[in-house]
Amino acid sequence: MLLAALLLSPLFSDHMVLQLDRANSIYGKDNPRQVVTLRVEGSNTPLPTIEVTATADGTWCLAAPALPAGGPYRLRIKGSDERTIEDVLSGEVWVASGQSNMEWKLPPTDHGEEDVAAASDPLLRMFKVDQTAVGTPRNTVVGQWNPATPQNAADFSAIGYFFAKNLREKLGVPVGIINASWGGTRVEAWTSREALRSVMPVDAELAALAEASKDLPRIQAEYRAKVAAWEESVFPIDTVNTGAPQGWGRDDFDDHAWPTMPLPSFWQNQGLTFNGCVWFRRTIDVPASWVGHDLILNLGAVDDFDTTYFNGKVIGATPRGTPNAYKLPRRYVVPAELLKTGQNTIAVRVFDQFGDGGFAGPAISMAAESTATGAVLPLSGSWRYSVERAVPLVAGSVYATSPATPAILSPQNNAAFLFNGMIAPLVRYGIRGAIWYQGEANVGVANTYRERFTTLIRDWRSRWGQGDFPFLFVQLANFTETPSWPFLREAQAQTLVEPATGMAVTLDIGNAKDIHPRNKREVGRRLALLARAQVYGEKTLESTGPSLDHVQIANGVARIDWRYSGGLRIRNGGTKLTGFELAGADGVYHPAVASIEGSTVVVTSAAVPVPQTVRYAWADNPDANLENATGLPAAPFRTDCMSDR
Repeated sequence: MLLAALLLSPLFSDHMVLQLDRANSIYGKDNPRQVVTLRVEGSNTPLPTIEVTATADGTWCLAAPALPAGGPYRLRIKGSDERTIEDVLSGEVWVASGQSNMEWKLPPTDHGEEDVAAASDPLLRMFKVDQTAVGTPRNTVVGQWNPATPQNAADFSAIGYFFAKNLREKLGVPVGIINASWGGTRVEAWTSREALRSVMPVDAELAALAEASKDLPRIQAEYRAKVAAWEESVFPIDTVNTGAPQGWGRDDFDDHAWPTMPLPSFWQNQGLTFNGCVWFRRTIDVPASWVGHDLILNLGAVDDFDTTYFNGKVIGATPRGTPNAYKLPRRYVVPAELLKTGQNTIAVRVFDQFGDGGFAGPAISMAAESTATGAVLPLSGSWRYSVERAVPLVAGSVYATSPATPAILSPQNNAAFLFNGMIAPLVRYGIRGAIWYQGEANVGVANTYRERFTTLIRDWRSRWGQGDFPFLFVQLANFTETPSWPFLREAQAQTLVEPATGMAVTLDIGNAKDIHPRNKREVGRRLALLARAQVYGEKTLESTGPSLDHVQIANGVARIDWRYSGGLRIRNGGTKLTGFELAGADGVYHPAVASIEGSTVVVTSAAVPVPQTVRYAWADNPDANLENATGLPAAPFRTDCMSDR
């Protein structure tokens, strides 16, 4: 059968970034035995035309000539028909992967709105891989390359963006990020089935999954019932809409006595310290040219659920039971018959069952868009609001008590499923390296993490065929969760024995009450420091905080020497060094007194006259404050040293 056209992965599309100074694979499908050619235009020196013949099944792969940094270049690919790829740059390409802290978008970070508004760098680009979990490897992805602009950056991985931004400033070359991330996912999902066989019974796990799929309707129904019962036991439930009968959704309602609130924002950040239900209203001035046509109402993400009115009529709702409702952008169609020239009223009833409530932004995502003209009216800014129902904030990490999701209903956590859907299609694309933020989903089985994370790193490097490319990762930040947290951090640190790896310690910039700390600027900067020192040749750059080098215990005193210890000091100018503990033969740890002597920390405890072991920052949310002169925090550790070492 002949194909209708030459096929290319969306990876090879306008605005793409190719890894500089190397031949880059470009691949696709065409008719069997079809000759496919590539011409690169825009180079200062003429480049040869590259030619390859498709195989019997129509697949083809050619090596684009190595290009110096810069551009733009144009790629002309000709087979059974022709494709032209415009505005191609040559620069540094990195894969950014992991779970929610890597997926976390720019707007809800510290200073997120201003960072989105200031994102104006045509040489910084990001490709977001569509979230796909499948049982067999696929050969393409869905997505597009986007330059950093205020319109595009709102959808960027925040860490990926800040990492790239730092590299752009220091290297002066284009930087492209391929964002392949998915919140709440375990490390096994990102590793191939073949590689996992050495560390887990992956075939048995996937066989059980296939068997369970035969009973999918019953499993779905039972799980929905369990979740509904659990939610009713821990969350406030939205029962009766008492605002609508009072006219709060109508266009003729007088809301002038209502106070105002700037949107987008969470109402907890505006002085309303409760969960529950709040109404928001504003008017827009609709020009006559819009009337008679549908209107698109964009509200951005609303946390958690909403019912939205236009001139008194419900035009959209995202109710309880909607998966991930808190992060879904609301896009509702206003029928043409509801529009009138002049003043029109939008009312949004928001119910918040947990955490923050309101509009997550970014500001640019809130807009009314005419289907007639394409013109846009911004909706960010001052809205009037009224509280329908206030309930006390739900406290604690309630999700730890939620019913376990059957594996068949969480394909993104099945072994190898994300490798198949999101990594396998990338492995021939030329990259410099990878950045990784993941581990929270594996804390409960921290004792397996080292070997499984190591397996992932080796698997990716083998698949890409580019040798031991740099693999830089983030150690879990401080967060009040479980005693297993430090063991996962230890497993991450143990992975550093692999070549060309680096770890950014973030114990000082987490949030004890939020597993998603908002200071992504600093996380991206610390990953970039590692890249600059280990990959780009800044040998004198201090790229990491102090890490354990040597411990000596004698005469009741533990003396700890460190690597990367230039200018050891206490964070924020403090006078008391914290985070150190000693234990004797009984293995019971006690808080210790610690002091800095040059590049050594001296530790003692009156409760432990004959210490045998020492540890630092060994808790989920440790009170630990040692850093070096560059402000980078010391890494946690534990040791069972029985003598000098």
